[in-house]
Amino acid sequence: MQKILSVLIPTYNNNESLKKVLDSYVGDKRIEILVSDDSDDEDKKMLIKDMCKKANIIYFDGPKSSPAENWNMLIKMAETPFFVLNHHDDYPVNLDFLNELDKDKLGLMILPCTSKPIGKNIRIIESWQQYLFTKVCSFFKNGSLNMVLAPTASVIINKKFKNILFDPKLKWFVDAEWYLKLFQTVKINKHMIRFYPFSRIFSIQLNTSLTKSLSGILKEQIKNEKKYLYEKKLYPGNFIHFFQFSLLGIILLKTKLKQTLSL
Repeated sequence: MQKILSVLIPTYNNNESLKKVLDSYVGDKRIEILVSDDSDDEDKKMLIKDMCKKANIIYFDGPKSSPAENWNMLIKMAETPFFVLNHHDDYPVNLDFLNELDKDKLGLMILPCTSKPIGKNIRIIESWQQYLFTKVCSFFKNGSLNMVLAPTASVIINKKFKNILFDPKLKWFVDAEWYLKLFQTVKINKHMIRFYPFSRIFSIQLNTSLTKSLSGILKEQIKNEKKYLYEKKLYPGNFIHFFQFSLLGIILLKTKLKQTLSL
């Protein structure tokens, strides 16, 4: 059976979470899995390597220069018609979306997401919310807003767009800027963007997440990165940003109510 999707998994010191991701994909012959490991814990690194070997998964040592460089290396290695960058704390609930991947017409497929932030209730994002917010972010280019309201595992990408890479100069907005570039390029090339509601990504925020690592310098990081995005013409300024952020609040109102009321 011809492989249609490359699952690109960057991992760091977490063999338990990686196993959950692998279990979600292993067994479907349409999928190729590549694991890039930049762990600095040698015991965990050995466990990850052994796990990949037993499952016949492509394993290699990732570059330790920056997370973005690791992700970019993985993207460049993707050879199947579609690829997805799937961090080790995100995994699909089902693989139904594989049946809908049309390499000639489809540029991006966006999956909805259920996430569990640290210390908060579960947050459920639906496809219609993703669709509306991508429109809000695209009208005035804003690389500081997560326009798909989900992690990279929710974005299935046609290999034709593997030249769209992460900006290593960004940390906090690195995903958001990448999404914006993808949407812009796919639309220019007149490929379809499909919001597919019948598969879903489940995301669990870990203690090793970027949010935790930047907690002490976050305000300064955001300020510097917004300035950088503005210079790249990917940030519309504070006034328009506030307007877009307000619309996001309206779009997410139902989700926020459910999150607040859930037990």
